[in-house]
Amino acid sequence: MHPPHISPILALPLAHVGAADPSGPLWSDWRFQPSVLIGLFLLLVGYFWAIGPANRRRPGGPLPVTAGQRASFVGGIVILFVALGQPLDDWSDHYLLTAHMAQHLLLTLAAPPLLLHGLPTWLLEPLTRNRVIDRAGYWLTRPAAAFIIANTVFIAWHMPVLYDAALQNEPIHVLEHGLFFTTALLAWWPLLGPLPAWPRLQPLPQCLYLFLWTIPGGVVGAFITLADPGLYAPYDTAPRVFGIDLTTDQQIAGLIMWIASSTLYLILITITFFRYASQEEAKEREAPPAAASTGSAHG
Repeated sequence: MHPPHISPILALPLAHVGAADPSGPLWSDWRFQPSVLIGLFLLLVGYFWAIGPANRRRPGGPLPVTAGQRASFVGGIVILFVALGQPLDDWSDHYLLTAHMAQHLLLTLAAPPLLLHGLPTWLLEPLTRNRVIDRAGYWLTRPAAAFIIANTVFIAWHMPVLYDAALQNEPIHVLEHGLFFTTALLAWWPLLGPLPAWPRLQPLPQCLYLFLWTIPGGVVGAFITLADPGLYAPYDTAPRVFGIDLTTDQQIAGLIMWIASSTLYLILITITFFRYASQEEAKEREAPPAAASTGSAHG
C-alpha cells in the first residue's frame, strides 16, 4: 500500500518511503548506484577519447584543448559524482532537506558551468551541421527561452506535490535530477556556451541576465525558509541526524537556496562587470596614440 498522501497518478515503485534507512558510517550505506558510476565513467572516457586519440587522427591535425578546459570538465564530473553519490544521496533521500537542497544546487549551479567551460568549440560544432538540431539548439539557448525553461522546471519541482513524489518514487526522482541538470545546461549557455552558432551574451547583458537569476532562487528559498515546518512530507518522520531538527533543517535548506545562490550570481556579476570595465579601459588607453598618429599623417 502506498502512503496516503501519494496521488494514484504518482503511484510508481517506491524509492525511499518505507525502505530501511542507511545504517553504515555517517548514516550512509555507501552503496554507489551502478548507473551513476558507469554513466560518469563513460562520459569521462568519451571526453578524453574525443580530445585525445580521435582528435590526433584528424586529417588536418589535432585541434586545441587547453589544460583549463580539461580540468574544468573533470571538475564537473567530480561534482556530479559528489551530488549523486554517497553519502550525500543517502542523506538527501532519507534524512535531510538541507542535503537534498545542496544536491540540487550542485546539479544546477556547479556541474553544468564547469562541463560547458570544458567543451572546446570544435567538439560541439558537428551539432550545427544538422539543420533541425541547429535551429532547435539556437532557440533553446537564447536567454529568454533558457531562463523560462530552466526556471519553470526548477520552481515546479520544488512544489511539495512534485518534491514529495520525487522522494517517494525512484523513476520520478531520476526524471527530476535529469531535468534539473539538462535545463541548467541551457541556463548557463548564454554565459558560457562554446558554439558561435549559438552565441552567448555580451558582458553587460550577461550582468542583467545573472541579476534576473537571483529572483527565482530567492523566491523559492524564501518560500521554503518561511513556510511552516514539514513543508515536504517525507522529512516529517525522518530520523534526525547531526542534531538538526525538522524546523532548522527546513530553514537551512531554504537559506541555502535563497542566500547561497544569490551570492554566487552577485559574485559573477561583479567579476563580469569589472572584467568588462578593465577591457574597455584598456581600449581607451590605446585609442589616443592611434588618433594622434592619424592627425599627424593628415598634417
